[in-house]
Amino acid sequence: MTTRQEVVAALFIDCGEGREIKHGARAGQIRWTQMPSARFECLLCQTAETPIVRPGEPIPAAVTRFIAHIRTTHQAVCTAAWSSQGAAA
Repeated sequence: MTTRQEVVAALFIDCGEGREIKHGARAGQIRWTQMPSARFECLLCQTAETPIVRPGEPIPAAVTRFIAHIRTTHQAVCTAAWSSQGAAA
C-alpha cells in the first residue's frame, strides 16, 4: 500500500550566472550576468516570499539568509496547519 503525499510548499532557487574577475582591482570578485534569486511559496496559506536584501549585502548572501529563514520559521508562523502528511518540494 502506498502512502499519499501532497506538496504543501515549494522553494525555488536560481543559482544565477557569473564569472570571476581574474585581473585588476576587482580580482576574485564575481561579475554577475544573472543574479542568484530565490522564491518560497506555501500552498497552504498562499504565502509567496522573496528575499529582502539589506543595504550593501551581496545578493548571494541574501538568498542564503532567506533560505535559512524559511527553513526555520515559516512552518511555525504558517496560518494553515502543516501535517506530517505533506511534502515540501
